[in-house]
Amino acid sequence: MAKSLVRSTWAIVAVLTAPLLGARPRPAVQASTALANVRAFAKLYGYIRFFHPSDAASDLDWDKFAVFGVGRVRDAPSRDVLRTRLEELFRPIAPTLQIYSEGVTPAAPWRPPDTNGLKPVAWQHLGVRLDWSKASPYRSLRLNRGVAVPAEGQGFGTIVQSIDAAALVGKRVRLRAQVRLAPGGHGASGHLWLRVDRANNQRGFFENMDDRPITSEQWRAFDITGVVDRDARQVVFGVFLAGVGTLLVDDFELTVENSDGSRSPVSIANPGFEAAENLVGWFARSPGYDFAVTTDGVAEGKRALRISTHTDTLSGALFDARPAPGETVDRTLGGGLRARIPLTLWSDSLGTLPHSAPDTLERLARALETVRFVVDDPQDERTRLAAMLIAWNVFEHFYPYFDVVKVDWEAQLDSGLASARAARDGATLLHSLNRLVARLQDGHGRVYHPRYSPDGFLPIRMEWIEGQAVVTASGDSLVQRGDAVVAIDGTPVTTLVAAAEDEISGSPQWKRWRATTEVVGAGRRGTPVRLSLERQGRQLDVTVTRGPGRRFPSSDEPPIAALAPGIMYVDLSRATWDEIRPRLDALAAARGIVFDLRGYPAGNHIILTHLLSGPDTSHWMQIPRIIYPDHERPTGFELQGWALQPAVPHIAGRVAFLTDGRAISYAESVMGFVEGERLGVIVGQASAGTNGNVNPFSVPGGYTIQWTGMRVVKHDGTQHHLIGVRATVRVERTRRGVMAGRDEVLEAGLRVAERRGGL
Repeated sequence: MAKSLVRSTWAIVAVLTAPLLGARPRPAVQASTALANVRAFAKLYGYIRFFHPSDAASDLDWDKFAVFGVGRVRDAPSRDVLRTRLEELFRPIAPTLQIYSEGVTPAAPWRPPDTNGLKPVAWQHLGVRLDWSKASPYRSLRLNRGVAVPAEGQGFGTIVQSIDAAALVGKRVRLRAQVRLAPGGHGASGHLWLRVDRANNQRGFFENMDDRPITSEQWRAFDITGVVDRDARQVVFGVFLAGVGTLLVDDFELTVENSDGSRSPVSIANPGFEAAENLVGWFARSPGYDFAVTTDGVAEGKRALRISTHTDTLSGALFDARPAPGETVDRTLGGGLRARIPLTLWSDSLGTLPHSAPDTLERLARALETVRFVVDDPQDERTRLAAMLIAWNVFEHFYPYFDVVKVDWEAQLDSGLASARAARDGATLLHSLNRLVARLQDGHGRVYHPRYSPDGFLPIRMEWIEGQAVVTASGDSLVQRGDAVVAIDGTPVTTLVAAAEDEISGSPQWKRWRATTEVVGAGRRGTPVRLSLERQGRQLDVTVTRGPGRRFPSSDEPPIAALAPGIMYVDLSRATWDEIRPRLDALAAARGIVFDLRGYPAGNHIILTHLLSGPDTSHWMQIPRIIYPDHERPTGFELQGWALQPAVPHIAGRVAFLTDGRAISYAESVMGFVEGERLGVIVGQASAGTNGNVNPFSVPGGYTIQWTGMRVVKHDGTQHHLIGVRATVRVERTRRGVMAGRDEVLEAGLRVAERRGGL
């Protein structure tokens, strides 16, 4: 039996590669047929990639396979031809896969005649691990198999150079370099980074391409642009490799923008790594990584930098549950076809059984190389469809909130593929992917593309107050607090907000916050935008310029301040733990404290230990244990918490915490303690209702998708997702208050801290 499978697999690969050798193009099929074909491929793709444990499937370049596979199946004119092409594609990596017609009983699953001395191999997913380049609580392993992970160290290998900032303060600089990944990595990504160090050890501008990692295997220019802070001392920059793989870097360039828009070079050491001595001018010392100058395959000149990983092997069972030996699942693919997919395979010393024929996978790899340039091109329909089907599959099998998010996810595959096929270009596909992610109602969910995502934002902060977009902070003298933004470039703000919210994932409160503070009015950095304002009954138009985005503080108060005798104020979104720690005795002595968490904490959650009266034993983070597709037969969760212990000095005064819909993720971890352990009175509005570690992944076309990979519940075990942490004292701002310079939420918090009424 094994020999016949080997022969059929060899023949299939020969057929698979034949269309690449000049075969005449086939007649076009109807759009509905093409989408049905791709849908069937998409379903099988997810089952094989994430649940079929063959060695060949584990080693495959799944992005290229998705693009290539879409091209092979979309013009299949009939069910029989579609079945043949699916077998051509998947049998080399899943020899025991069975694809059969609806109503037909498939043959019994193949198994070796003698299993003595063999080991079972099956997938276990703790959440799902899609990117090994970053620290993460998620894992995906095959039983009796290991996976290469970065060796012990900081998880990334970086080179660093710094220059004096004196000649650059207040100016816009651009860091650019040629970068590519070498083939064969595992979850690797490259990242340029640029940081401005300010006076008093304060950090200014910083970007490390975390939301747009470099995954291309072709040389491409990447860049970071930012403004050097006016109190900057030095500009620090470099590149790093995250994950397991090899990164090649060449031709660094730092430029400064002149007043007329032109650019002038800034001198840096050894920008192309052409110096005779290794890495002259650069500092490179990251445990677990090697740094060397290479002459192979450079982008410019004679030399380039190579960063590569030392690896360890992660192995063993993630948890007890596992598919039984020989266990399969049968699934409907569509188009009248079904598939029987083995979830467990037997393995000998040479690999999972049955073994593939010699050169079979090499032939498949050569076939996939025919799309090596297509996989990064969202202008190609195959790439757009591949991006959509990969994203859909990740959520189909691993999104942890389908029990509280009511959506017909099967229907989203149909609409998503249709939208991707109809997309005019990569920018339109960005909208399609964002709409898909929006249906998850996941506040972490978003899609980024380095070319198509906006990088310029309004120099103001708008909040939705009394049914209007009211300016609550401004970085442009033409716009005042209390102004109502009526239209942007002639389009009513209400229309823009509605359109934005259709592509924003999350709860209603989070969608409104993100729409008004980030999405509406965004565009290309440096471009003008016309705001139609209403100011005290007058209508006026002003033109402002989109900038890099500003994080306005939630309050005009200093990060730590005395609001009244014995009443302290701490803005947890600005005050670092190093700034809070020396004030602990004063905080413990205060009769009341207002903690402001209308934003994201500045790494200071340890303050909770000074509010706790007993040990924290709650397990509010829950990572799904998954061995079956389609959320079938869940096997439980790995339970986690922070396990905080009380610390001295204990803060015993009256405490108010301010929060609202912009408080998300880490902020809700903190607020979850306040709510669950009753550490203070919560003033304001409900938080965003999204928490848990994000689990980013990339798809063909250069898109990075972010989402939540675990469940988070309240400390009493009830639902947190979409609900958030609710205010015990609900307060909303008024436009009149904004115009008068008042912060009505802070005022209410002060009354709580002072034990006064009038709320």
